[in-house]
Amino acid sequence: MNGAEVVYRGPLPAPFAQNDTFEITNRARALENNFYVLAPSFATYYLHADSEAPIDAGGGQSMIVDYRGAVIGRQRSVSGSGFVAGVIDIEALRHHRQAAQASNWLKDVRAELAQLIYEQPIYPKNLYLNRRPGKHAEYKRDVIDMQVRLMQQRGIWKAPRTS
Repeated sequence: MNGAEVVYRGPLPAPFAQNDTFEITNRARALENNFYVLAPSFATYYLHADSEAPIDAGGGQSMIVDYRGAVIGRQRSVSGSGFVAGVIDIEALRHHRQAAQASNWLKDVRAELAQLIYEQPIYPKNLYLNRRPGKHAEYKRDVIDMQVRLMQQRGIWKAPRTS
């Protein structure tokens, strides 16, 4: 909503990059916001400083998606360093935003309806400003579970029936 034209979307680990989730969400965000998405994968890395073999935790699928949701550059594998190439035509994007009648979606957003959800924060800000990220179980307990409860309390989500 602030006029972004090219957006960086951080990588997702495997299996999310391997089961279409990464591509679907990249293409959907590019299409509905009419901007380019630069979406790299994780590079290979070594588990320990003395490891001889790197691991691929990202699963590849680096991509560039244009403002119409089309993948214009892709690198499927991650066997070391790599790159993705694609033409980013800012003038074409700006023309599309001005001239398209049906596929420049952001002009049709009913912001007054969405503001009810976004007027109060859900994800805590500056979470790691003064501390390191914790372990998965700690993050689930302290952040994810709190977010879900908050969304249920606000009536955004409904809790499942318990048996």
